Amino acid sequence: RPLHLFGVSSARSMAATAAEATTAGGPRRRLLVLNGQGLDVRGTTEETRIAFRSTAVLADYDRRIHSAAEELGVQVEHVQINDLAEFIARLQGATEDAIVINPAGLMGSQELADCIAGLSKPVIEVHYGNLMAKCKTSKVSAVCRAFICGAKLESYTLGMRAAVAALEPSDAAFDYTPPPPSEPAAGS
Repeated sequence: RPLHLFGVSSARSMAATAAEATTAGGPRRRLLVLNGQGLDVRGTTEETRIAFRSTAVLADYDRRIHSAAEELGVQVEHVQINDLAEFIARLQGATEDAIVINPAGLMGSQELADCIAGLSKPVIEVHYGNLMAKCKTSKVSAVCRAFICGAKLESYTLGMRAAVAALEPSDAAFDYTPPPPSEPAAGS
């Protein structure tokens, strides 16, 4: 069962949540921050503190994520899910504008990578630690819009900033679209 971390009761209706997201300037951007397998126990045992060189627990992640959401002026839903099928179902059913994920123990899943590749919204992958320093890789990195790692809890803030930026029209200002191939001249 997914752990929902809202800072408010998870029993609130979607209508109430959507109403809160509307401001005088129109609807606020909505982000999903989705943490994967094992993040619910990080920092809670000596083994995880040693493995991740951190005492941060899920509640610390939640506070940072909600603080970043307030700074960015966005609505956020922070969810932690250990089960791959539930994780994929949550991604496929996401109604938020953009997604920030730390797949954690699910980062080696090709099924998860295929799911993300099929999404039409920006997905930013974040990690607390530096995967490259540990000679680890994530299969989902290649299909995500961006990859941020090693900035500890700040990785989430940076990921959320990148997700919001990806939603802005100005994000494509320097994108290059090559011209179509030219037609061969008649009689060539």
